[in-house]
Amino acid sequence: MASRELTEGRLRAALQRLLDGKPERLTKVGKLSLNKINNEAGLGHSYIHKFQDFVVNEANPAIEAFNNNYDPLAEQLKSDLTDDLSEIDKLRAKLKKERSLKEQYRKERDEAKQINKMLEQQNSSLMFRVYELQDELRHSNVVSLSSKNQK
Repeated sequence: MASRELTEGRLRAALQRLLDGKPERLTKVGKLSLNKINNEAGLGHSYIHKFQDFVVNEANPAIEAFNNNYDPLAEQLKSDLTDDLSEIDKLRAKLKKERSLKEQYRKERDEAKQINKMLEQQNSSLMFRVYELQDELRHSNVVSLSSKNQK
């Protein structure tokens, strides 16, 4: 039961973020829908429909009110004014993310090379030991055959 209440709380928080115009997982573009609330809450496909009380009593009235007052032209003008600054910030964040990913990949590559080197060393050591054991067996299993002509 606690899991259900927690999920319903996530749905309420997602709805509020969308109404405030500050979503964390989605873009602010477009009208509000149950699917957007579901995705903003980070839930699986159509999971919101398991919460009929929330959908009927809270989500649908909020969606209707939001969509009735939604003006795509006003949203476009508002986003155009902030696009210049946000575009630079987006590019900086993207560059920072790329650099951190490159650093992480380099570190993983170096670790993989080190592990590969250790495995090759261990493999060659084991192969040499196998050769030594085979050589010992070859020398210890020598059987002298006596010829019938010699007495």
